[in-house]
Amino acid sequence: MLQRYSFPAVQALLLFLVTLASTGNVKCDVVLPSVQATGIITTRLSPKEIEKWNAIEQIVFAEDINHQLLHPTLVGLWQWIETSGHTVYIEFSRQGDISTCTAGNFTIEKFDPLGVQHIAVIRLSLININQAYIGPDTRRRDGLIPFLGLDREERYAEVLGHELAHAIHILTNLDRAQKVEEDIQQTNQILLSQHRRIAGMGIALDLKRRLSKRDAFLRELEAQAEAMEKTVWRELTKHKPESRKLLNNAYK
Repeated sequence: MLQRYSFPAVQALLLFLVTLASTGNVKCDVVLPSVQATGIITTRLSPKEIEKWNAIEQIVFAEDINHQLLHPTLVGLWQWIETSGHTVYIEFSRQGDISTCTAGNFTIEKFDPLGVQHIAVIRLSLININQAYIGPDTRRRDGLIPFLGLDREERYAEVLGHELAHAIHILTNLDRAQKVEEDIQQTNQILLSQHRRIAGMGIALDLKRRLSKRDAFLRELEAQAEAMEKTVWRELTKHKPESRKLLNNAYK
């Protein structure tokens, strides 16, 4: 069983060790316990990707001349993750990683059975977002045509809002997070391993049941995230001139 120390206790321990070392009575190397960073983490992005991420952040936190947030829904989603105690890495899909037309996805990288600190990843496919078709054929059941009227960085922000909505909906409920781990991610791994091992053969009945259960759960999750995405899209299009001016100034 791992022990958890409060921050004041750690401070007191360090002070004691430093005092002993300064008197010359003891020689020691202080090894601090490693702590997993929480919130939105961008350490997996390259320097060029960080530039693109900074442009997305400019959109998220854009303000009007009265310093009122233009996109409060996006900011609220972002700030929940930052203060949640969970770790959410940001990644951009590389050219060689792209096998579908998915704009983004959310996955749990390390499930915490206590629900205290899950480690998850939001992966954005900027290439797919850039190349996405925008037109009547993509109109969703809720009426939204994704990306309609938005420029490049605003599209990225829309997809980010969708994935942040997934993150919050899943990480706030331990049972839901466990279902994502077991019903979606494990099923995907089983499907991938079986496809590699017996390519061209039929899918076993047990796997078919798993796939049916997975797809029903995915539809439930997507309905929630799409509703939030529509709100984000409305805010992005409503304040487009102000946010575009802010982004142009950032690039000067």
